[in-house]
Amino acid sequence: MSDIDTLTELFMRFPGIGPRQAKRFVFFLLRQDAGYRNALTRAITDVVSNIKRCEQCLRFAPLHAQKPICNLCADSSREKNLLMVVEKDTDIDQIEKSDSYNGQYFVLGGTLSLTGKKGFIREKELFSHFKKQDSFAEIILALSATPDGEYTTDYLQTKFKEDEHVKEASVTILGRGLSTGSELEYADADTLTQALKNRA
Repeated sequence: MSDIDTLTELFMRFPGIGPRQAKRFVFFLLRQDAGYRNALTRAITDVVSNIKRCEQCLRFAPLHAQKPICNLCADSSREKNLLMVVEKDTDIDQIEKSDSYNGQYFVLGGTLSLTGKKGFIREKELFSHFKKQDSFAEIILALSATPDGEYTTDYLQTKFKEDEHVKEASVTILGRGLSTGSELEYADADTLTQALKNRA
């Protein structure tokens, strides 16, 4: 296998990247000068060195100087009794851009599959999080408006009713400002603000 093929295969592991696009990335890099390639190499090294998983919300972020948690979890001004459960790290970025939420987060890591294919969620870590934290007054399930997202929402709502730490909490989902089939990552700030306001 040539060096080009090896790098192409590595790029193909990126989400949504097929063989042709991966090979375009390789030849794009070959056309760039050494300064660009060195800067890219340094940036990758720096991200791996400086960005870690927060022990509280489980998102990747620079961690607080004194604690293994991110700046959002360390922020004492945020509401401690309000928790939003999202699928992935990028969903938090979108919610924060909307400037319409000031509570805590938990990154679920994915969704369960309605079709029987293998799905993934951090269910064990989520319920462990409930035990560690003070009681939550409200838990917002902010999952994508896709069949898998809605299936996961229904599954978690049932599980919450059985758990002594959260069965008294109000469990809400985002309002239908989000169109069916959409993912939080791609929603604009106004849509997310309306979805939060209209949660039920």
